[in-house]
Amino acid sequence: MAQWRASIDVPASVQGPMAARRVVAALLPAWELPELSDDAELVVSELVTNAYRHAPGTDSFELELVRRDGGVRIALADGNSVRPVIAELSDQDTRPTGRGMAIVAALATRWGAEDHHGGKRVWVDLERAD
Repeated sequence: MAQWRASIDVPASVQGPMAARRVVAALLPAWELPELSDDAELVVSELVTNAYRHAPGTDSFELELVRRDGGVRIALADGNSVRPVIAELSDQDTRPTGRGMAIVAALATRWGAEDHHGGKRVWVDLERAD
């Protein structure tokens, strides 16, 4: 199967996560991956939210989706070179933040980050169950 690719600029604002979710919600069913749509929407929302909170100073982030055999790769580039980490939280931690990358890691088949034009690109692979 040929790879299908989509790339868009997502606003670096509080509207960014919703805009990214809408793109994913429209694209994955068209790519015959509707079963990955809910997880992909959650992943992209967490990635964009993290970028908005931790990589200020830009108007937009580059979101790329690539359809692959059995799944999709979601990648988000921002201008901050600091790599994401999974926060250590205790059962007593009641803060409403700090869980995003743990959610991403739990849903992903694989994930990572790479250097990208002075910042980073965080990528997440989601694969459908066979």
